Amino acid sequence: MKNLALILTLLLLVSCNNDDENNNITSETQIDLVTGINVRQDEFSTPIQLGNPNVFTNNQFITFPNPATEALSLLSPQGITDVWIVPANADKIYQETNFSSILNSDLYAETLIQQNTELGFSDLNSTNLILNLEDLSSGYYKVFVKINGSIFWENIYIAGNNFEIDDLINYWN
Repeated sequence: MKNLALILTLLLLVSCNNDDENNNITSETQIDLVTGINVRQDEFSTPIQLGNPNVFTNNQFITFPNPATEALSLLSPQGITDVWIVPANADKIYQETNFSSILNSDLYAETLIQQNTELGFSDLNSTNLILNLEDLSSGYYKVFVKINGSIFWENIYIAGNNFEIDDLINYWN
């Protein structure tokens, strides 16, 4: 009887551990999660928020156009030293989350960002960058930038040939 109780206890512990691991696969701070984007045509246009973007720009930089096609512009009042573009997946979860209370420049280690980067630029010192995106597939990405030693990020969408803005809007509505 004691052996049976021990076996059942072990099975219960193993089952709970697996459930806990599966529940942590997607979290508000997962590096490849996009919960919304800020659509912006140019540097002067007011962004249109779709979904609940899990971004942390802290007014340190802007990206445009978003959605992008062949190139993406980055503007910052201070010098951008590094840029990493990480493939991401859009999900309409966490639409009620207050990301401003969760996200900060210390959230992602630079090594984690580099490990997930599909396209990166380093040793820069520019307030105005134009990045060539022609080698990237259409879809969602996170653009990480380093400014004065701090990391900030924005979510972008790279549009393919048959892209319709209404499809993007309808997805997030």
